[in-house]
Amino acid sequence: MRSLVAHGYDVLLHHGNSAAEARALADALTLAHGVRVEVVQADLQDATAAAHIVDVARQAFGRLDVVVSSASIMERRPFAEVTLADWERAEAVNLRAPFFLLQAAAQVLSDGGVFLQLADHLAHETGWSSLLPHQVTKSALTQLVRAGAEALAPRLRVNAIAPGLVLAPADFSEAAARRFLRDVPAGRTGTPDDVARAMHFLIDATYVTGVVLPVDGGRHLRR
Repeated sequence: MRSLVAHGYDVLLHHGNSAAEARALADALTLAHGVRVEVVQADLQDATAAAHIVDVARQAFGRLDVVVSSASIMERRPFAEVTLADWERAEAVNLRAPFFLLQAAAQVLSDGGVFLQLADHLAHETGWSSLLPHQVTKSALTQLVRAGAEALAPRLRVNAIAPGLVLAPADFSEAAARRFLRDVPAGRTGTPDDVARAMHFLIDATYVTGVVLPVDGGRHLRR
């Protein structure tokens, strides 16, 4: 979001439960870059949230050129302890909300507009049984991106970025990070700037649609 603002975009910033932090960030970015940054609250487990977000954006700005869908839920749970509620939360936030956001945005996006989804490198890896609802819903999300790209072409483009290890979870130890990096040809973790550069490429690349772009330092080559 900071990168979009720095490139001159007016932005609608969505949050779930961080009103004070979102408002403070929006005010700081508006002051620093001279663009409009508005804020909307919505619980993505609510099936009506996606349409509400798009409607607020339309009312605020009058048009919509780019949508970046990045909200996600990732809960760690041993395989034998995964519950129906775990599945329902993951499906609602990771898969259902992006679909209805894309559906609603398609009615408002300008011709040539872009829908960009944040996916996950875990979608097509093995060995992550403690993250099963997250992994399965993210895997389905990549199919949604391809199906959406076909359904909405040629007026709109739909792409995704599948980041690798960029911001490590709080419980990710140094030893775990070293083991992870053994399978990363680039030999390092990623940065938010790595993801932002990929985002701008996919926004600007007018002949690219239906792509899930790995931004993982080459880890996908070894899986």
